[in-house]
Amino acid sequence: MNIAQIIDKYTCIDILGNRIVKKVASGYLARAPWREDNHPSLTVTLNGRGWHDLTTGEHGNVIDLVAMWKGLTKSEMCSWFDTFMPNSYSFHPHYKYEGKEKEFGFTKFDVVKLQSKGLFAYLYHRKVNIEIAKQFLMEAHYSFKDGDSYLYALAYANDKGGYELRSAPYNGNPKGYKGCISPKGITTHFIKGNAPVIVFEGFFDMLSFATLCGGVKHNYLVLNSCSMKESALEVLKGVNSQIYLCLDNDKGGEDATAWLLQHLPHAKDIRYRFAPYKDLNEYLIHKL
Repeated sequence: MNIAQIIDKYTCIDILGNRIVKKVASGYLARAPWREDNHPSLTVTLNGRGWHDLTTGEHGNVIDLVAMWKGLTKSEMCSWFDTFMPNSYSFHPHYKYEGKEKEFGFTKFDVVKLQSKGLFAYLYHRKVNIEIAKQFLMEAHYSFKDGDSYLYALAYANDKGGYELRSAPYNGNPKGYKGCISPKGITTHFIKGNAPVIVFEGFFDMLSFATLCGGVKHNYLVLNSCSMKESALEVLKGVNSQIYLCLDNDKGGEDATAWLLQHLPHAKDIRYRFAPYKDLNEYLIHKL
């Protein structure tokens, strides 16, 4: 078995097994196997392809996880995986906020697998590849008043356990719903080894980029708000590969890009590639 086959066959969930202690909004929380971890400090993405050590800032894919834990070379790792038997781990793919209605402004809030035809139609309207979207998005069911029926929104998890919520226009809200569930945070998808990291302002831009590329071929970091640039910087400082800034072509995107370039002089601003459009999704819609 070679490295590519390992990455295709196994996830971090297979490796960690019963070290995963619970399901959280953004994926899983686990005990780091390379130290005594009484307060679980390792997060794993929803698809199990990436991990992030909250204590040290280390992150990567399943190969990096095993290398960190076992200290193996690539050739030794291939032999190790030839005899590896994954630990079983199961979960119920449904997330619900209990007893926090006043805090979040909802009387009902549930997150389930992306399945609504209306949300698929919304993604189609914005020209995003549905199969790519399924890799990153879930579906939120929510209401603001007792007795109201559920509304639906795309739910995009951040690294802290919160969600960005987006829905298509509907009666009573001609612009569609745009909100979030705290805590606010950035979202990282470092699942492609040493591939370049592309920084986006919002998840629709990330999905648009992957659609234009014909699939997920890079590592991604989504700010979820330009106000999160400081949090992004802390992560990007530890990145060894090339960083490309793909924020919006507006005042907010201009200011955030300038600030990041000031602190990351080796990063490259590539917003000109979709000018004069405001963002990548607008470019994608017009291009297609």
